[in-house]
Amino acid sequence: MAEHPNVAVARNAYESFAKGDLDGALADLADDCVFHFGGDGPNSGDHKGREAITAALIKNFEFTEGNWALDIRGIYADDHHAAVLLHETASRPDGASIALDEVHVLGLRGGKVVDLWDLPEDIQAHDDFFDGK
Repeated sequence: MAEHPNVAVARNAYESFAKGDLDGALADLADDCVFHFGGDGPNSGDHKGREAITAALIKNFEFTEGNWALDIRGIYADDHHAAVLLHETASRPDGASIALDEVHVLGLRGGKVVDLWDLPEDIQAHDDFFDGK
């Protein structure tokens, strides 16, 4: 069975992200894309449009001083969605760290990402880490 084209869209984004290429990671965003980050932290909530999404991701890179990685465990896609199974690791300068599994669900339209939902296995631990607790 051939790989669905939306698998490649997701893979290219995450591989670019892993290389620190934010422009490449966001190359296939629709103009009206929204990233939905759960929790109650300062970076939680909806980030609408390329500028807001870029700012949110840069904030996480700065907060972790670049010690933030998303290791792909699997990508599954159809015409409208992709599910990216990940293992996220990150550490802060104060020594705090996280290592947990999560799923990103991407909404897709015409090969462009229109939504991303960040779904960590332990939202409280994830939120606490990115809140600086």
